[in-house]
Amino acid sequence: MQVRKFLLVVCFLLGSALLVKAQRITTQQYIATYYQLAIDEQRRSGVPAAITLAQGVVETQSGNGTLCQQSNNHFGIKCKNTWTGKTIKYDDDEAQECFRVYETADESYRDHSDFLRNNPRYGFLFQFDGEDYKSWAYGLKQAGYATNKTYPQQLIKVIEDNNLQRYSLVALGKLSPEAVAAENAAIAGTVVNPKPRPVNNNNSTPANNNSTASRPVKSSKPVAGNYPKGVFEINGRKVIYAKAGTSLIALASQRDIRLSKLVRFNDLPSDAPLKKDMIIFLQKKSKRGSKDYHVVAGNETTHDVAQAEGIQIKWLRRRNKLHEGEEAAAGQQLALNGYASKTPALAKATRILKEEEQEPEDFSPGKMVKDIKEEMAKPTSSGGVASIPPSKPGGVPVPVVVEPDNTEASVPVKATMPKPAPAGPAPAPVRNTPAPVKSGGQQYHDVQPKETLYGIAKMYNRTVTQLQEWNNLQGFDIKIGQRLLVGK
Repeated sequence: MQVRKFLLVVCFLLGSALLVKAQRITTQQYIATYYQLAIDEQRRSGVPAAITLAQGVVETQSGNGTLCQQSNNHFGIKCKNTWTGKTIKYDDDEAQECFRVYETADESYRDHSDFLRNNPRYGFLFQFDGEDYKSWAYGLKQAGYATNKTYPQQLIKVIEDNNLQRYSLVALGKLSPEAVAAENAAIAGTVVNPKPRPVNNNNSTPANNNSTASRPVKSSKPVAGNYPKGVFEINGRKVIYAKAGTSLIALASQRDIRLSKLVRFNDLPSDAPLKKDMIIFLQKKSKRGSKDYHVVAGNETTHDVAQAEGIQIKWLRRRNKLHEGEEAAAGQQLALNGYASKTPALAKATRILKEEEQEPEDFSPGKMVKDIKEEMAKPTSSGGVASIPPSKPGGVPVPVVVEPDNTEASVPVKATMPKPAPAGPAPAPVRNTPAPVKSGGQQYHDVQPKETLYGIAKMYNRTVTQLQEWNNLQGFDIKIGQRLLVGK
């Protein structure tokens, strides 16, 4: 009887072991099951599909790890303070650490992308090209994603052994989806692919990335360099991705758009050829973004964010209490909907130009005349009324001496020239504003010492932006003697 029980136990254990072994899936089956999720996430967030799949293989032991099977957590993401969903305890670097639990693999893949995209310490990764999986692999280790010293080498080996780079190329539109679909269908075997996600115009992209001008692809903001060919959409507006050197004049003619509108739609300083690769909007951008905020990546300017998110730069600044010339530091969140409670931390190289700091006072001739007229209209300390001073040619007022009214009758106050100053050191010469230079129907101004772009703009009743656009200025720096176009 004892021998019979022993044999039954042995048979049961052997059968269980064989069943467990039969249920294990291979690395190729794991990839064939989840590759489409990785492609979709690259299009949505910019995380390379090759990196996503390699991390999934390493973190889950190709889908066979206990944590993955119990929680659908494919990337070993721990709870952190921001997680409000279900959790599970699991031994990792320490005993019984807290990990996130997902209802589906789809949720895990999406949260992985958002985890990288929205965390400031991973922001620099998105400066790498979508095909540069080696930089991504080493960058993840450098940013602290994993404690294993060989983590980058593990990811790179999985990518190269399984040719995962092809999925990144599909997401980038450089390889046809059909080229990998049939092969993966055969590899997956009995493993069922996840159901495709419904297309959301605000934050996902259709699988077909071959767009045309007549049929725009609706897309979220891809990472720089990962844009489809032809016309697609960002934040509900039609855009194209143009290379450095592209002629705006030719582009406006090709798209049947007025050149001035094309420049205005894209917050450009002039209609000169593009100095760098960039998104070009063919329609006016929105006042708000398609999501709540944008995390600034390294070297990303306010203009870059406005283009990437499809929001007008003046509204982006207004929502984040930013002045012209101020740039948010890498890792800062910029509000795209609503208004930030405070100004974000600024990049070290930014030039702070708040309204009250740009020019303490307006010394333009028109403003001086107005101020003195208002001052002269006020009663003097002795009851007299000041007269309006005469003006020199050019609008600069002549200094006057106001004499008090000592008579009972109302007598006009005399305006006399001031008495000569007593002998002594000559006073510092008064800096006169140079007369504007006119040429060919246009008006120019020669920059004088201590003049600022803001002051010159006020002097001619222009805006700083107008002067920047007319003179192709990238910032606010001007030089003494520089001739600026101030009127057309």
